[in-house]
Amino acid sequence: MKFAQYLRDTQTPEWKKAYIDYRGLKKRITAIRKAEQGLDFTASPDDSPAQPATPAATPRTSSITLPLDTIDNPRESSSKPRQRRNTVTSIARQAFSSAVPDDVRKSPAMGGRAGSYHRHRPSLSVRFGGGVGKPTNPMTGMPLQDILLQLSPLEVAFFNMLDSQLEKVETFYVTREKEAVAKGKLLEIQLQELVEHRKIYQRAHTKVPWAAAISAVLKSKPKRGVKITRTKSISEQSGETRIPGWLGFGKPSTPIASPGINSRTSSNASSEDEKCDKPDDGPSPNSNSQSSDDETSHRLAFAADPDNYLYAKRKLKKAVIEHYRGLELLHNYRVLNLTGFRKALKKFEKVTRIPVQNEYWKEKVERSEFASDKSIREMMKEMEEMYANTFVKGNKKKAMKRLRGGHRMKSHHFSTFRSGILLGLAIPAIIAGFVNGFQAENRAAIHGWGALMVVYATLFVPTLFAALVGLNLLVWARSRINYVFIFELESITALDYREYFEVPSILLAGLAYCFWLSFSRIGSHVVSPDVWPLVWLGGTALIVFNPFPVLFHNTRFWLIRVIAKLFLTGTRRVEFTDFWIGDQFCSLVFTLQNIYFIGCVYADNFSPEWKSNCGLTSKHWPASFILAVLPFILRLVQSLKRFYDSGLVTHLINGGKYGSGIVSYLIFFIWRHHGTQRSGALFAFWCICTTLYAIYACTWDFLMDWSVLRVHSPNALLRPELVYSSQIPLYYFAIVTNLLLRFSWVIYIPEAGPDMLVRSFIIAVLEVFRRWQWNFYRLENEHLGNMDQYRVTREVPLPYLFDDPRREDDADDDDDEDSQQSK
Repeated sequence: MKFAQYLRDTQTPEWKKAYIDYRGLKKRITAIRKAEQGLDFTASPDDSPAQPATPAATPRTSSITLPLDTIDNPRESSSKPRQRRNTVTSIARQAFSSAVPDDVRKSPAMGGRAGSYHRHRPSLSVRFGGGVGKPTNPMTGMPLQDILLQLSPLEVAFFNMLDSQLEKVETFYVTREKEAVAKGKLLEIQLQELVEHRKIYQRAHTKVPWAAAISAVLKSKPKRGVKITRTKSISEQSGETRIPGWLGFGKPSTPIASPGINSRTSSNASSEDEKCDKPDDGPSPNSNSQSSDDETSHRLAFAADPDNYLYAKRKLKKAVIEHYRGLELLHNYRVLNLTGFRKALKKFEKVTRIPVQNEYWKEKVERSEFASDKSIREMMKEMEEMYANTFVKGNKKKAMKRLRGGHRMKSHHFSTFRSGILLGLAIPAIIAGFVNGFQAENRAAIHGWGALMVVYATLFVPTLFAALVGLNLLVWARSRINYVFIFELESITALDYREYFEVPSILLAGLAYCFWLSFSRIGSHVVSPDVWPLVWLGGTALIVFNPFPVLFHNTRFWLIRVIAKLFLTGTRRVEFTDFWIGDQFCSLVFTLQNIYFIGCVYADNFSPEWKSNCGLTSKHWPASFILAVLPFILRLVQSLKRFYDSGLVTHLINGGKYGSGIVSYLIFFIWRHHGTQRSGALFAFWCICTTLYAIYACTWDFLMDWSVLRVHSPNALLRPELVYSSQIPLYYFAIVTNLLLRFSWVIYIPEAGPDMLVRSFIIAVLEVFRRWQWNFYRLENEHLGNMDQYRVTREVPLPYLFDDPRREDDADDDDDEDSQQSK
């Protein structure tokens, strides 16, 4: 594999702009080779360095800058190739006038003028000593600055670009390394606090009751003169139980004083209260000690709470894993860039035969910070030891397995095989079910045939959607969109797209055979056809809610938690995963509105009057409406919450989109309830509302969710940067189809045509495909945002505060293996 391809496949996508521009350097070398051969070449402006070299910023030797627009056309020198090959000396032009004598600069080799320059490359025999025997090169061992004086303009331009790339990589690496050092020190302090917190927790719950433990600690007062500070213990000399130095900690639901109040504030407040109750005859000698005792008791009771300890442990464990992953990515960054510089110099030597690699490496690359991995390896080793000592009782092997869990190599051959078998078995069952279901004798024999068809259509839409999301994962993985990071999945348990396909394949195959069994009337004298949908629902619930560690236990419960958090909207911070899942449910209106319908028809025993009893024409249509617009309501609340947290008006505008959707569906349900007449004020009002909602939503899709329709973009009407750059026509196809599918509701308007339930099913399937297409470009937009900010690891809020009286609450309810053991 060529290194350019290897670099593209193994680099961190979010840091793509910070890597060495190896392809640009290769283009420079190609231009040099073509000039050597006397061929035409064009130096494209795109090949110029991303940023100018700034030698003054570093102690490295500066290069000689030579503008591209001063390079002569090699056609003038191509007419005399033999003369070029037999000329021994090579002199730079006006840019080198300070280093080259005037008589040499004005010689015939320079064309008699300083404005034109032809590279006179000596032949192999001349440059390597000629004759038979071991070749020698006069440039071997020369300092880098002297070698640069002997180069042609194109070769100098190559080193200018190489210097700028070295400066870019060096600056990025040093910045990230400083951030990693600061984060490592902060985590070390946090882990020390966790150790002290654990001592209080264990003493309260394993040796004696917590009240007795607190009482015992309170009796052992600190020595006189030792103060409680932010990071010091009560008494470091006496060996007594240490009171953690954090000032604020805990979940908002904890029934204690505000965690944002530090110890000094609490102490001062208590003292002021006591002063108000007593005459002004000087401070009481016992007031300070009393308030200190109360504060100590308060904090110890807080630390002994199992929920608080487990919360802190969970947060710090995630923070250490994320930090270690960032160190691994930074180490990989330096290795790939070092390899890129070595490859580029080696290729330059091969083309020009100038022995400059070793000199450039010693004088410039080795003097760079990123040339040594000592610092990064020390930080990784420290994190490994701290994780092992804090979380796995010193088991280094177990700690390494957990920290490097994302590097597991898994085979997916059996997953692919099982998914293929299940989908292959589902297709004939679906076809046979349709053939049997639409036969006249079966329609007459099956009780409530139409209602049963609606039930299966309702179940089919989300199953199809789940399978299509697997295709989203496939494309994201192939395009190197880091959906694991975007959705905040655990890298050790995140599913590969081939593993993911297994679950939708099982569900689709099961639904296909239940559909076939219902309408083929096999065993109908024993099992009624309307029982099979309930069998499928029971099997699906068993798969999704199965508590045993089979069928991707962690991923299933991650999905359950995310969906459950939707119903807590407004009480916690809204993350990307929260509103992305909410948007997915906004495309399942058909299934959600029919949840009540399914319960109604089963309760009504599939009576012939099922439409009037359970459909939208019945008196129960408000229940269907509430279920249908529930995702819109949740997304509206999420938008208001995001506006409250950030103050950005764009979130209010986004909330208006969902509010208009609720109004549109309300008018639609009222119109359906009153008989779907295609005339009158109600019909016209529905058309106006739905048109405005479609335009509103489509505009938001293009401008905010996809970030397209850019007028001055190099890609017409698209973004300046694209992930799916090899499929640019698909962007325009997606823009057109998204607009058309937003107006798919127009198929309700004609009088003639299929039944309204059939039209609703068609619109539901089209909306599923629209959302599936939307997912590709929404994740691309989010990924590009992470690239712009070079964001590759999650910022986990740390539990212990020292100086900041405020704490950003993140009520994360992730599972922890110790939470079950403590209860």
